[in-house]
Amino acid sequence: MVELTQLWLPILLSAVAVFFISFMMWMVFPHHRSDWKAAGDEDGLMKFLSGQSNGQRQISFPYCADPAQMKDPVWMERYNKGPKGFLILKPDGPQSMGKAMATSFLFNLITAVCVAYVATMGVPAGSDKMFVFRFTTTVAFLSNSFGLVWGAIWFGRTWPSTLKEMGDGLIYGLSTGVLFMLFWPGLTG
Repeated sequence: MVELTQLWLPILLSAVAVFFISFMMWMVFPHHRSDWKAAGDEDGLMKFLSGQSNGQRQISFPYCADPAQMKDPVWMERYNKGPKGFLILKPDGPQSMGKAMATSFLFNLITAVCVAYVATMGVPAGSDKMFVFRFTTTVAFLSNSFGLVWGAIWFGRTWPSTLKEMGDGLIYGLSTGVLFMLFWPGLTG
C-alpha cells in the first residue's frame, strides 16, 4: 500500500506544473481570447455600476428573492422579455496578482493532494506505470474539469468557453498523470 506521505514529490511537482501550464493557457496561447466579449456601451455600463455599492458580488437579473416570485406574471414578463443573466463584480481598485497566484497555486496543491489520496486507495505500490498514469490522469482531469459544466448548464456560460476550459483540464490531468507515473513508488512496466 502506498502512503500519502510517499507522494509528496509528485504532489508538489504536479501543483507547480499545472500552475505554469495554466499560465501558458491563459496568457500565451490564444484560445481563451474569445471567451469574453465587450459590453455594447461599456462606458455607460461602467458608469451605472460605479454608482452601486463597492465590493465583490454576484448579481442575477431580473432578481428573484423567492421561488414563488417566479409565478408572478410581472416577474415572468420581465424574465421572458429580457435581458436576463448573471454578472460577477470584483472589488474596486487594483487586483492583487500575488494573492490570485498564491490562491491558484494552493488550489493546484489541494487538487494534487486529492489525486494522491484517491490514488493511494486504488493504485498499489509496484503497479504498472501505465495503470498509474491512467488512474491519476483520470482523477486529475475530473477534478479540474467536470465542475465547470454546471456554469454552462445553469448560469449561461458559453459551451465553447466551458469546453475549452475542460480541454485545459485534460492537459492539467495529463501532466499530473505523467508526474505521478514517474514518481510512483515501486513502479513496474
